[in-house]
Amino acid sequence: MTRRRTAAVLALLAAGCAAPIIAPGVPKTARELAIAPYEIHEECAYMAAGDRLDYWFEAKAPVVFHLYYQEGLAFVSPVSRDGTQAFGGVFVATADRRYCLQWEAGQQGALIDYSLRLLRAEAAP
Repeated sequence: MTRRRTAAVLALLAAGCAAPIIAPGVPKTARELAIAPYEIHEECAYMAAGDRLDYWFEAKAPVVFHLYYQEGLAFVSPVSRDGTQAFGGVFVATADRRYCLQWEAGQQGALIDYSLRLLRAEAAP
């Protein structure tokens, strides 16, 4: 593979993995966000150890939900729910890395509402 082609393939892979970044201290919400059948929606945040991510969602149809991070070639999902329509919690980062919330729709697609808030460790109450 030529260098130019290799660079193009890597750029496409990186663009495909790009997800919006959750800004610290700024609540992020969505109302009736449509996810097409068998597609995913992600929201990601760069978190330091001790940072806290408050999250909640509700879906009109069952979705697969993961809160995950990548470690080397592996994807580690400390929070995972299959076929759920509502879930929430507080996730505390154990290491400095990029963490992502991911919703995957099933055959009928899904509409989701969510609320996210990233708090830095030094700002947490």
